[in-house]
Amino acid sequence: MDSGGLAPLWDAHVHLPAYAEPGEVVAGACLRGMRLVSVSVSPAEAAPNLRLRDNNPDAVKCFIGVHPSEAASTPVGLDELSPLWEAADGVGEVGLDPKYSEVSARSAQMGLFKAQVEVAARLKKPLQVHSRDAEETCLDVLDGYSLGPLLMHWFEGEELLERVLSRQRTFVSFGPAILYSKKLLRIAKRCPPEAVLAESDGPVAFAALGGAGGPGLVPSVAFRLAELWGKSLDEAFLQLSLNSKGYLG
Repeated sequence: MDSGGLAPLWDAHVHLPAYAEPGEVVAGACLRGMRLVSVSVSPAEAAPNLRLRDNNPDAVKCFIGVHPSEAASTPVGLDELSPLWEAADGVGEVGLDPKYSEVSARSAQMGLFKAQVEVAARLKKPLQVHSRDAEETCLDVLDGYSLGPLLMHWFEGEELLERVLSRQRTFVSFGPAILYSKKLLRIAKRCPPEAVLAESDGPVAFAALGGAGGPGLVPSVAFRLAELWGKSLDEAFLQLSLNSKGYLG
C-alpha cells in the first residue's frame, strides 16, 4: 500500500543498520512518502545509524541505544556513546527482556537499562523502550525519572495499559502483528488514537504475513488502525503523523 498524497507516515521503529542495503530501504520509504525512525541495538551500530540520518536528514531520525540482548557484552559506562547521544534524535532501543538474561535489581540488564534511561532524562530526548515479559519492571524503573516523550515499543502488557496511558507524553506503537494478533487488536482498541504510533520493527519478517516485513507494511498497519478508530485512511494518516511529530518534537 502506498501513502499517496496523504499526510507523511512515520515508521516509528525500524532497524536500518540491520539491513544489508539500508539506503535502498530509505529510498523505498521515500517513494511511499514515508519517514523512518531508525534505532540501534549495540555500540557498533551507533555511528552507522547516525550516518544514515545525516545522509538522509529529511527522511530519517536516529535513535541510539543498546538492546537488552547485548547487556552481557556491553559495559554500563557507555562512555564511547556519550557524544553520539548528544547528536542523536533520541535514545533507543533500550529495555528489559528475561529472554536474554536476568532482569533482577543488580543484573547487567538492569544496570544497562537504568544507565540509558538516565541519558534520555538528562538530555530530554525521546526514549524507546522494549519491555517484553518485563512490562511492570520497566514501568517501575521509568517512574523514577523525569522523562521527555516515551514510546513503549510493541507493548503487550495488556493488564498494565492504563498505567502506561496515565503517563504524560507516552505512546504505544503497533506493528504488522496487529494485522493478525487478537491480543494486539484488543490493546489497540483501548488506546486513544492520540497515543498511538505505527512501526515495522524491520527487518523482522512475519511468518503469518508470508514472511513479509519492513516499512512497506506500515501503511497496512495504519489501515487497520483506521478501521479500529472508525476513521478514514487519510484521517488515520493525519492522526499518526501528528502523533509522530508530538513524539519526536
